[in-house]
Amino acid sequence: MKRTASILFCLLALSCASGRPARDVRVEALTLDEKIGQLFVYAANGDFMNAASPQWLKLVRLVEQEHVGGIHWYAADVLETAWMNAELQQRARVPLLVSADLESGVGMRFADGTSWPWAMAMAAVGDEMLVERAGAVVAREALSVGINQIYAPVADVNNDPDNPVINVRSFGEDPDEVARFVSAFVRGVEREGVLATVKHFPGHGDTQTDSHRSLPILEVTRQRLDRIELVPFRAAIDAGVGSVMIAHLALPEIDPAPVPVREDRSEASNPYGAAPEEVARDASVPASLSSEIVDGILRRDLGFDGLVVTDAIDMGGIVHHFDAGEAAVRAIEAGVDQVVKPDDVDAAIAGVRRAVAEGRLSEERIDLSVRRVLEAKRGVARPGFDPRRVTEVFDAPAHRELAAEIAQRAVTLLREAPGALPVDRSARVVELVVSDVPEAAAPVPHFAAELARRLDRPPSRFLIDRRSSRDEIPAIIEAAREADLVVVSLMVRTRSGAGRAAVPSAARAAVEWILSAPRPPKLVAVAFGNPYVVREIPTLPTVLATYGPQPLMQIAAARALFGEAAIGGRLPVTIPGMFERGSGIDRAIAD
Repeated sequence: MKRTASILFCLLALSCASGRPARDVRVEALTLDEKIGQLFVYAANGDFMNAASPQWLKLVRLVEQEHVGGIHWYAADVLETAWMNAELQQRARVPLLVSADLESGVGMRFADGTSWPWAMAMAAVGDEMLVERAGAVVAREALSVGINQIYAPVADVNNDPDNPVINVRSFGEDPDEVARFVSAFVRGVEREGVLATVKHFPGHGDTQTDSHRSLPILEVTRQRLDRIELVPFRAAIDAGVGSVMIAHLALPEIDPAPVPVREDRSEASNPYGAAPEEVARDASVPASLSSEIVDGILRRDLGFDGLVVTDAIDMGGIVHHFDAGEAAVRAIEAGVDQVVKPDDVDAAIAGVRRAVAEGRLSEERIDLSVRRVLEAKRGVARPGFDPRRVTEVFDAPAHRELAAEIAQRAVTLLREAPGALPVDRSARVVELVVSDVPEAAAPVPHFAAELARRLDRPPSRFLIDRRSSRDEIPAIIEAAREADLVVVSLMVRTRSGAGRAAVPSAARAAVEWILSAPRPPKLVAVAFGNPYVVREIPTLPTVLATYGPQPLMQIAAARALFGEAAIGGRLPVTIPGMFERGSGIDRAIAD
């Protein structure tokens, strides 16, 4: 029998009535090893695993023998993940919290799902109820495959235009506006019986360092935190959020305790590829390991008594300073309840066991977190695992329509040269695609297809990325001389671990050459992703922002260019020297 057929058979056998209550396990009934296991979340890819494969056997061992409290999925297949969630839940003595990063919908982790617009695109629409509906839909789809905890929404206030890791994942730069949309998303998720997780406490928006690569240092006072960073987290707590993720972020004004540097760690051992010079050598302790921040600010001052989880502790902000065991112990000492994705989960669990045996951690401290873990598990929905439900709920047409509506309404026209829009179907068009990384495939395939479908003649297409040199510019200039319109597709995106986002110098030079011609063609730029990069080419005469490269955003941009859809988005951030927050030109549908 093929694997897919056996998955369907197993799911049918495992399916049960909607609303199945969690097994009500009490902390007193657990052994010390079982309690320690509950404090860990193991991360894996939810793709095909043979029953005898090392990957599957490790998952089973961690659930059955180490009693891990949670499983976190990265890249995943729909039915495979649904089957594995069902199987692992059956094997677990204590029901599992099953999580995934779904900031931009299920498509962020499931190739067969729809990728929703990023948070900044939702904020550009400005409709709080739409954001709440989005949270509910994402939760419903997650639950259909057995995911009952979402590591979203991002509550960071992105007030640094050069932030390489938060950026469009944030709802914007205004604390009150971010709070409004964070609360709406939380309400939508939690009303479906799924645990929302706001991140990255106390705020990762004002940094130029990616914590995947190394430890950021945020030099702000507690008064500043109260005024800006903590505003959305307070709102999320008021909205009933069940979980908070703590950032790997140093705040020396709050906790000045120095952090050591692991000189024994090899350059290649950070999975995100940080260079030795990126390591923070004069930093203070990360927030994720600081009792001043977790037990002090979050629990005592903000009154949060729900589940607290770390960001992944295989990130550079941790591994450059502590091994897996020490990081786990310090996180629990600080007040964290679950340690997520150690680079060596067995060593991390062993480190906590050793700390209890040596008296560094008391069993009472372990019990306190286990009670919170168990309480969180009692509060989440458990609808069973029915393949019919998966096919009815996951990526349903009504859900895709909502995502498409958000994408279309988010498109923001920041600047418009006279006569640039709408694009004439008879125009001779050159598309210049600008990518900040070498691309194995076409960077904006959906946008390219939409352009070609609408134009009377196919556009000429050029790609500039980091490999490109100025030797490639003359061919682009020559094509632009014969064109009526040049469309510049800026595919400069925010990617965890990348460390930076910038327009390649060859692309800047090409645009300037095109614009300096005696009779330049019309030029329209679309920022697919990071909207701040338009600063690098300030002379762009017409600029649209989509806040993301998702297929829905590419289609929405094409429809906007040709006047098939109204344009009405508003910029949720300031682009220094160019556009103020709230900027946006309204355009009606073309006659």
